Amino acid sequence: MKKLLLFFTILCSVSAAYSQQATVYTEKDYARKPVWISMIKDTAANFFEVEKAYKIYFQYHELPEGEHDVIGEHAKEEKKPSKRERRRMQAEDHMRLEVKKYDHWRRQVFPYVQTDGSILTPSQRLQVWKDNKKK
Repeated sequence: MKKLLLFFTILCSVSAAYSQQATVYTEKDYARKPVWISMIKDTAANFFEVEKAYKIYFQYHELPEGEHDVIGEHAKEEKKPSKRERRRMQAEDHMRLEVKKYDHWRRQVFPYVQTDGSILTPSQRLQVWKDNKKK
C-alpha cells in the first residue's frame, strides 16, 4: 500500500512539473496550426515569437478577408448553404475574429515590449502608468 501511494505521489509531482514547463514550438508547428492564438493569451509570451508564429502561419494559410457590408450579401443567402459550406464559413468567421484579437493584442502590448521581446506584466504596466502620471 505504501509503495502504491509513493508511486502516485511521484506520478502526480512529475505531471505537475511537466505541466508547468513552457511549451516549445517549432516553425513546423507555426506553419501547421495557429499557435499564435494561444500564445497571445499567455502573459509570459515573447512578443517576437508571437509575431514570428503569426507571420509563418499566414505564409501557408490565407489571411481571412475583412468584414463585408451587408448590402449585396442577401443574394448569396437566399440559397441555403450546405453543411460543409456553413462549417467553412464558421471557421473563416472564427479566424477573422482571432486575427482581430491579435491586432488588438499587438496594439495593446507594443508600448510595453522590452528589447528581448518580453512584455511587462500588468503590475509593471500599472507602475509605468503611475510614474508617467506623476510627471
